Amino acid sequence: MVGGNGLFYPILGFASCVTFIYLSFGDLMVNNEKEPKFGFVERNGTQFMLDGSAFYINGWNSYWLMDHAADEYTKPRVRAMLQAGAKMGLTVCRTWAFNDGAYNALQSSPGRFNEHVFKALDHVIAEARQHGVRLLLSLVNNLQAYGGKTQYVKWAWEEGIGLSASNDSFFFDPSIRSYFKTYIKVSPYLLLSLRRMV
Repeated sequence: MVGGNGLFYPILGFASCVTFIYLSFGDLMVNNEKEPKFGFVERNGTQFMLDGSAFYINGWNSYWLMDHAADEYTKPRVRAMLQAGAKMGLTVCRTWAFNDGAYNALQSSPGRFNEHVFKALDHVIAEARQHGVRLLLSLVNNLQAYGGKTQYVKWAWEEGIGLSASNDSFFFDPSIRSYFKTYIKVSPYLLLSLRRMV
């Protein structure tokens, strides 16, 4: 079964190559469709508003999303959780956008950040957007878990510049406040991640 001019096998070979490439990398093709606008929730008095309409929060707390996204073994749990929340009709997830001085620390010491963990946070934000879930990102913790204000006080105390070893000094000690301000200012990657939410 050879074509009259002997082009059958070259055409079959070319078609096989195109099929192989498409099946291997087809999901990487450029999508020209624009993502739908994901408006920013605002407030009007005591009412949350989204695109001019009342917005009611129906959500849950999954503090661990960034920590799990930083580990390839547990990373799929992030998508599974956000998918499950979206399927239940939940619209907002509260999660940590901090982890200070511990395992998978976003900030290992004052002003020193782990880019790998920032990318994990970026992954969480992208997954949430993909599933239509808004995030309420906590930037510090009142409890000792994941560092939080306890870690800021500890850093200042270890450097000998803390006014008090009390966790409440997080709110009034100028040194500790400057650590937190540095966390907010020096993390343009966090700001870039947050911009992708809207």
